[in-house]
Amino acid sequence: MPKGDNRLKILYVLDELRLNSQSKSELQDDRFLSASALIDILNDKYGLNADRKSVYNYIESLIKYGYQIEKSRRGYYLIEHHQPEDENGFELAELKMIVDALTASRFISAAKTKRIIRKLQALTDENGDSLANRLIYYEQAVKSDNSSVIYNIDAIHTAIINDRKITFKYRKTVVDFDLSMGQLVSVNKTGDDNKDKIYSQSPYALVWKNEYYYVICYDAKTQAPRTFRVDRMKDVTVEEHTPREGSRFFEEINITEYANTAFSMYGGETVNILLRVKMSLAGVIADRFGRNIAIYHDENSQYFRCSVNVQKSPQFYSWLSGFGSDIELLYPRGLREDYMRYLDDILQSYRSHEDSFTI
Repeated sequence: MPKGDNRLKILYVLDELRLNSQSKSELQDDRFLSASALIDILNDKYGLNADRKSVYNYIESLIKYGYQIEKSRRGYYLIEHHQPEDENGFELAELKMIVDALTASRFISAAKTKRIIRKLQALTDENGDSLANRLIYYEQAVKSDNSSVIYNIDAIHTAIINDRKITFKYRKTVVDFDLSMGQLVSVNKTGDDNKDKIYSQSPYALVWKNEYYYVICYDAKTQAPRTFRVDRMKDVTVEEHTPREGSRFFEEINITEYANTAFSMYGGETVNILLRVKMSLAGVIADRFGRNIAIYHDENSQYFRCSVNVQKSPQFYSWLSGFGSDIELLYPRGLREDYMRYLDDILQSYRSHEDSFTI
């Protein structure tokens, strides 16, 4: 066997890791190559003199360069490999990540989610069923019932790029509360008082916050920014002959800073809580937590109780306090007391500055 080119050792190591990671074997151990195996391959297959130290150095260099190589007692496994036959193709792991993002997105309807995942399935020849199996996860997700959301987004993008206004109908969240069945029904039903109202707005930015898409517009009537949730918009149309208004207003403000202050982010320990909610706010609860939540009777027929999971944070307390006495945190007791302290601190701050406050 002719002597190989030692300068190519690291490339041969990469090739062998790539080939082995694409192995059809169902045994995970078979996808790992040990240092001893790599030495034998370099010696026997490529006619190179290799030792353990040089193999270790090649692996470390590949990791530093950006390749994701898993190291264990079994050897080395190339997690994120390139596919030389199709450099622009998706890896199965990448498709799974896209599917997970789709299923978690509230603004995409369940039907549209299923259709997109089926199209993604066609992009892989290996283990395609593993994408279809991920469909089960969105069944529990809070999903929009508006299948035209992605077309709304496209229309809004077009209007922003071409400096044009948009018209649309905006749907209120209306929920019927069926206490006999213990569930919330008819989420996002168009309210009669809002059915025929058409909005004309100048869009300036699309923002994805709190699992929903929003569009920030300039409202000519109020001469101020106004925010709309895209999945509540219907029949979005670009006004091809009507330029946007408010360009000077948005030149004077930082739209990124505005977006960060317009939408609150949640974070913290996840806690199961019991809320006492006024019937008229059933839509708010369905919109925030979905319909698949535990519903209970309350002694007052104007209220109901529900059990939901939340993330304990000042932002959650801020959201809760915005409804005053219409939504009451009942349980757990410790969280209720913590929320009361949060409210007391706000009141104390106001009282402490009352005497010194002047206009």
